[in-house]
Amino acid sequence: MMPAASTTTRIGISPNVAKGERARREQARRTFIKFCTYVDPRYETPAHIQLVAEKLQQVANFIESGGKEGISRLMIELPPRHGKSELASRKFPGWLLGRRPDTRIILASYGADLASGHSRAVRDLVMSTRYQALFGGLSSQDEPVVLSSDSRSVAKWDLAAPHRGGMIAAGAGGGLTGHGADLLVLDDLFKNREEGESEQRREFIDDWYKSSAYTRLEPFGAVILFFTRWHPDDQAGRLMRRMAEDPAADQWEIVCLPALALDGYPADTKAQREKMREGVYLPLADPLGRKPGEALWPGRFGREWLAGKKVNIGDYEFTALYQQMPYSKEGTRYKPEWFKNIVTRLPEGVRLHFAVRYWDKAGSKTGDFTSGTLMGYGTDGYFYMIDVARGQWASFKRDAEMKKTAKRDAERWGNVQIWHQQDPGSAGIDSAQATNRVLKGYPAFYEPMTGDKEVRSEPLESAFQGGLIILFKGDWNEPVKDVFVAFPKGQHDDDVDSASSAYSKLLEMIELMETPDDEEEIVVYEERVDISPV
Repeated sequence: MMPAASTTTRIGISPNVAKGERARREQARRTFIKFCTYVDPRYETPAHIQLVAEKLQQVANFIESGGKEGISRLMIELPPRHGKSELASRKFPGWLLGRRPDTRIILASYGADLASGHSRAVRDLVMSTRYQALFGGLSSQDEPVVLSSDSRSVAKWDLAAPHRGGMIAAGAGGGLTGHGADLLVLDDLFKNREEGESEQRREFIDDWYKSSAYTRLEPFGAVILFFTRWHPDDQAGRLMRRMAEDPAADQWEIVCLPALALDGYPADTKAQREKMREGVYLPLADPLGRKPGEALWPGRFGREWLAGKKVNIGDYEFTALYQQMPYSKEGTRYKPEWFKNIVTRLPEGVRLHFAVRYWDKAGSKTGDFTSGTLMGYGTDGYFYMIDVARGQWASFKRDAEMKKTAKRDAERWGNVQIWHQQDPGSAGIDSAQATNRVLKGYPAFYEPMTGDKEVRSEPLESAFQGGLIILFKGDWNEPVKDVFVAFPKGQHDDDVDSASSAYSKLLEMIELMETPDDEEEIVVYEERVDISPV
């Protein structure tokens, strides 16, 4: 029997299909975001990813042009799980090595395992079929980019000759002596909140950055830095501060994209630099043109999801991790320990001389909070912060909440005075008068605000420090405490303003009480209903 003849199967590809594939490959070699979707067809490219990819491409331009153009220092501030590591630590090094195979890359993270994981991902990318079709043995490159046959380690590997490029992965604090870098990638240098809060760890990371990592840079080398913000004095904060204070320091391109678009931005670069001296960078406008309160990645992490996340992790964590505005938990003006004096009701035999609910109004569901603090002055000489009604309410909802709160206060405490702020101008007067009409039937008053909020808060700050402020227990305690501790660096200050205004109004009443008219009756408030706040 004659042996069966061998057969060869040929798959025909139309000229148009081949032409389209060649065009896609050329775009992927030339444009970083096109590379991402070529090597990973399921890769998502929302607006924030496209923006960061454009900035990373400019980093490549700097390295490839020998420093003549592009970005040499790039700092990326993104919320957790928004794709910064996948883009900057995994896909970008692979694309840069394909375009410039002699590039030496050092990638560092808080631990060697995490850094090695990123390095493994880049190595696997270089070995993938789609990558090889762009830059390697499956492409038309004269000198294909392939992995060296002896590069078995994920912590250190090289490209095959004649190329001299490759990657080294290390944990923050690890030794880098003897290795140079055209690109230094710093991804999450702090492991968790404990490390971020540790001054000793922050000093250690800064020393390592200056003595080991930064000195590895080759002439015209670039640095990409990105990680979760834990503290205003973390490495990002320190680099911002040096940049703001010394023109000779590295001037970073900073991409700051909070999870929810802010409702206020620095007025100018001078105000922006002042915030940088505090370890916080705020853009002059939203880089994506979002409206206040819009989510960064609405298709995955929408406003409702982010609102739930904020409730569950607290304002302190959310402001740092998701909004890129960390503040020291030790408090710059108000100390956390000042908020531990909590009771469930007035002590036995104590009544209130005066009770005031003071409102700092806002009219937005996404911006500032409307905050109304109920505070009373007791016959024992202490000030009781009884309740804080707060929310991000549109005007109609806000008015309804204020009226409902006035009814509740009257039922419990009697003739509580209600005060609210009058904004400047005729529109402010109209708004204040409209609020009084909403509160018809209750003793409501308004007044214009003067002076700086920090100055207005000083009397209340002194009272807290002196132990004169006692809080009623309520679900508002923790979020309001976070706002006070962050003041004046935090995103919101409405609770501080309403409380300090309520306290100042009580001081005015005390002064009148101590020098009363002969015929003036001094009102003493008693708790009308035996209810302890929950």
